[in-house]
Amino acid sequence: MHVSLAEALEVRGGPLQEEEIWAVLNQSAESLQELFRKVSIADPAALGFIISPWSLLLLPSGSVSFTDENISNQDLRAFTAPEVLQNQSLTSLSDVEKIHIYSLGMTLYWGADHEVPQSQPIKLGDHLNSILLGMCEDVIYARVSVRTVLDACSAHIRNSNCAPSFSYVKHLVKLVLGNLSGVFSKPALPSRLLWTLVPGVRGVLVSLPDHPKTWTLPFFFLSWI
Repeated sequence: MHVSLAEALEVRGGPLQEEEIWAVLNQSAESLQELFRKVSIADPAALGFIISPWSLLLLPSGSVSFTDENISNQDLRAFTAPEVLQNQSLTSLSDVEKIHIYSLGMTLYWGADHEVPQSQPIKLGDHLNSILLGMCEDVIYARVSVRTVLDACSAHIRNSNCAPSFSYVKHLVKLVLGNLSGVFSKPALPSRLLWTLVPGVRGVLVSLPDHPKTWTLPFFFLSWI
């Protein structure tokens, strides 16, 4: 049994807390690292998922996995790396790794912003924010690697009094399994997005109709209007 990140946060009705973001980041990066040990770029089916709030699965064991099943009704373009949207040729596993790193970073920013009032900023520590920004670089070669993410998570664990990463994931799973009546109403992004370059800013502007939230980040802008 598992639950998606979107399901857990809908039951909560609020965002991921900072230690939860670190935990999901660490567990997700470990899962990606293990996946890339097992597959090759010649096996596109094993690598064809896009990490999003609906495809990032939290397991009762405290680990994380990914799926491409049962999410066809979700618009994933806000979580899709620019090079994929631009149909650029991918020639190595490193390229595919960076695609998933981008999607994971965007997914965790989504989690940090979930149900946060427009008048309130996203509250993230400098170290975490720096890692997430590095994951969401619009230029693929400037994006951080899975190894860099895992090293950052290890440093955070050494320098803080946080619980083990798996315990935070277990808690998020329990939010849903203890409130099963709330599982089946999934949050959805609007179906139409517009990607445009912002003059003088590295990144993209993503416009999603029918949503009141404005989200501004240094390397890219997401404008929910």
